Amino acid sequence: MTFNTHSNYQLTTQNDYKRMPWKNGLGETLEIYLSEDESGQRYRISQAAVKDDGVFSNFEGLSRTLVLLSGQGIQLSHKSIKGNVAEHCLKSPLDMARFAGGDETLATLNNGSIEDLNIMVRETDTKANVTACFAPFNWEIKIYKDRLLSAFYANQTCTITVNETENVVLEKNSFLNIKQNGTLSLMEGTGVFIEVLSTKVAE
Repeated sequence: MTFNTHSNYQLTTQNDYKRMPWKNGLGETLEIYLSEDESGQRYRISQAAVKDDGVFSNFEGLSRTLVLLSGQGIQLSHKSIKGNVAEHCLKSPLDMARFAGGDETLATLNNGSIEDLNIMVRETDTKANVTACFAPFNWEIKIYKDRLLSAFYANQTCTITVNETENVVLEKNSFLNIKQNGTLSLMEGTGVFIEVLSTKVAE
């Protein structure tokens, strides 16, 4: 269920996420947030389970950040269009990897299935700053023209204090979209802070 708890934020729970099949047909994604414009998809946030080794879907033109949420870990091997090779080893919850969506990426599970959070943004005009948060953790939200999204994904049941006066309890796997300036304090739990910014040069 999605609900506006306050004019400063919107809280969405996992039951309201949209189920979407993977492009390669090997699984499904829970789509949490999608932003599109006249050029197509600009940024997308989703949650998924990886149950088998295999090659990721091709998302050429998008930059990806993958965050390990649960499980025994995953190895990612990337080969770019130019033939460059890179690897990531995610072992602990909130470990993350950043890579081009157009890379040929092979996922190898360490010991059983994992769950991950995916943040994808259009390479040409958008970037994502993704931060792993462990209580206690504080951050300032400043809304300005180039900021497209400020949000927090709860990887556990979390308590967040807003502007030192209001406590918000987030269920595990819920998503808090922050709409106003303010100070946020993560008092209990762990999660991921996501900031999506426009890099488009004003004409």
